[in-house]
Amino acid sequence: MAKRTQDGGDDVSLFPFLSVLACVIGTLTMIIAAVAVQALDNDTVDQAIKYEEKKAELAETDAALAKLNAELKKKEAQLKSEQSAEQKKLADAKKRLAALLAKLDEAQSKLSQISLDGPKVDLAGEAESIKEMESELKSKREKIAQMEKEIADRKLPPKESEVSILPGGSGVGFDPTFVECDEGRIVIHDGAKTTPVRTNELNTNPDFAKALAEVKANPKGSLVFLIRDDGLSTYWSARNFARAKGVKNGKLPVIGDGRIDLSYFKKKTPE
Repeated sequence: MAKRTQDGGDDVSLFPFLSVLACVIGTLTMIIAAVAVQALDNDTVDQAIKYEEKKAELAETDAALAKLNAELKKKEAQLKSEQSAEQKKLADAKKRLAALLAKLDEAQSKLSQISLDGPKVDLAGEAESIKEMESELKSKREKIAQMEKEIADRKLPPKESEVSILPGGSGVGFDPTFVECDEGRIVIHDGAKTTPVRTNELNTNPDFAKALAEVKANPKGSLVFLIRDDGLSTYWSARNFARAKGVKNGKLPVIGDGRIDLSYFKKKTPE
């Protein structure tokens, strides 16, 4: 059997030394890492974490703000459009109002030019006058009936009837102007001349206005209304118109339908 050749010196194994060296290096690395970790500031780490969180929240807030800004611009545009339409409606309404005001001013101007100086009815003093005149007219009608009966009994020939107007206790000492009151009209007696005037023309008739002016200008002048049976409403209108003009007036009933005889007033009566 062949013998192993022996080396000239002893062999040295490096494996255990390298293993120990690697372990020492690993241990030192771990120690250094632990020391480095322990050397870090915990507050800084927390702040870094919070920073990242706040950064994420800020990004979300920016996105929400951008969305709200877009909606706000949309609403602003819509509001401007609606406001423009409302302003147009308001402008149109102002134009219509100005036109209506102009028409109103024109109507008021025309109305101010219309004379409203007409008769004013005094309802408070009418009741007593009506009763008094109705009673007087009733009495006169009874007398007329009696006279007609007497005429019929006497078989007198027919002739034009005539009604004589006699003054009362105040019939002396004034200058009367007589105005006869029929249904729907008055008749102005000026001597032998008579001038009829319709009731609805009292405000505008120049003859009636002239008669009123002459009576008012005469210190002794007085307007005497001669009232027929059917002339009560005409009398009230004419009397109220005369009062409105400040003209003195009185009244006398006319009994019968004959022609009015004013000859008594033509006589000179001593004052």
